[in-house]
Amino acid sequence: MSNNSPVSKEPAMDKWMRVCATTDEAARVLKEQAAGKKIVYTYGVWDLLHPGHLRLLARAKELGDFLVVGVVPDEPVRKLKGEGRPTQHLDERLKIVGSLRFVDLAFPQQGYDPSPDMLALGRLDILTKGDDWEKIPGTEAIERMGGRLIKLTYSQEYSSSALISKISGKPKTKAGEPEC
Repeated sequence: MSNNSPVSKEPAMDKWMRVCATTDEAARVLKEQAAGKKIVYTYGVWDLLHPGHLRLLARAKELGDFLVVGVVPDEPVRKLKGEGRPTQHLDERLKIVGSLRFVDLAFPQQGYDPSPDMLALGRLDILTKGDDWEKIPGTEAIERMGGRLIKLTYSQEYSSSALISKISGKPKTKAGEPEC
């Protein structure tokens, strides 16, 4: 039996790993699944997922009905945090974040600043990030969209950099990363 229906070139999300391959695909999912819902957006590296990450994502989900998580690509992470970071590649970090029960959709951002992605998604109500950031990329974009920024309390006791230092046995550098 042959199936002549058109095949999508982009992978569909499954019920366990809610990951989109592109911003366009994420925008389509939002339009289909989040109509009439309060949409919350957050982003990060999500390298070596720890309880601080989980706490932030769970609190972000509590702010609305549909949580979208942008995952920063490898190259901007290297520029910000140095060689050896991220410890896991983008596709691995996407799968981990996209499989968390409180994340409704994860996708790769184009860069560290989420503004182009946020604007392409069409509608977002809240941008959230940890309050350890002084200037939060994406603030102007969420305000332009009619939404607002909500800073969440940072979990001081957890850090991917501290985990990497502990595993490697090397001290953290001034930038917070273990010496290579």
